[in-house]
Amino acid sequence: MLALAMGNGCGKPPPEPLQLATNVWPGYEPLYLARHLGALDPRSFRLVEMASSSDCMRALKAGRVAAAALTLDEVFTLLQEGVDLQIVLIMDVSNGADALLGRPDMKTLAALKGHRVGVEQTAVGAYLLSRALDQAGLRPEDIVVVPMTEGAHEARFLDGSVDAVVTFEPSRTRLMNSGAKVLFDSSRIPNEIVDVLVFRGEVARARPEAMAMVRNGWFKAQAHLHQRPQEACRQMALREGLDSEAFRKALEGLSFPDEDADRRMRAGELLPPARRLADLMHRQRLLAHPVDPARLLSRHVNP
Repeated sequence: MLALAMGNGCGKPPPEPLQLATNVWPGYEPLYLARHLGALDPRSFRLVEMASSSDCMRALKAGRVAAAALTLDEVFTLLQEGVDLQIVLIMDVSNGADALLGRPDMKTLAALKGHRVGVEQTAVGAYLLSRALDQAGLRPEDIVVVPMTEGAHEARFLDGSVDAVVTFEPSRTRLMNSGAKVLFDSSRIPNEIVDVLVFRGEVARARPEAMAMVRNGWFKAQAHLHQRPQEACRQMALREGLDSEAFRKALEGLSFPDEDADRRMRAGELLPPARRLADLMHRQRLLAHPVDPARLLSRHVNP
């Protein structure tokens, strides 16, 4: 009996659960909804919430996690640093959820000149700010950049440490409720701020079944959100520190590609805007040298 048990149960051990890193952002909540619904097997995946996207980038680069939810510009930053990555899922497209907010008396982007602007330098904030300044005809030296962490956005804006801040949901909604004005947001740069789930290349090649599993869980959560929006928003709002109605409004600034749209984008539709983004980041010196987005999109189109 022991030999039979060993033969049946003591072969190759099951692989360790893959760790997927995220920070707090409404567009990542369907992952946690999938876990809540039982659509992400905890024996295969472990969701790891980190304080910031910068923490997710560092963990992914160091190999402490197998995958991370990141913005496309953050993926480019890792790519130029030599990290082998593959895009497995287009999670969301920001359509207003990322924003540059100013004091209530600020009416236009031009009002930023000479003022203090808070931004997290190593994340999507630096890119959004550069695009806002570009559209306003301002140069970086026309403002006073105040580096800050994601967790400090609200406090430092509300206590007057900065006159404007680059932020995102759920902080965007809370600050607007406190009187902050939108000076610029991602709706003015369509398809340039995209959130993706990336796997380390060696994991993507070794565990293709895991990519299929996480995609299936994601789209099951999407279906639940469409079919039972109130219930889904109530569940997802808990981690974001918002009530369900505020969370629902936050989602209005995002679009979630369905399964077909996700495949089309990864098969090539994302490539032109991704190249524009990479080129602009290089011109703005947010990238030290050019990167080729095709390296991220050319394989594993249909896991």
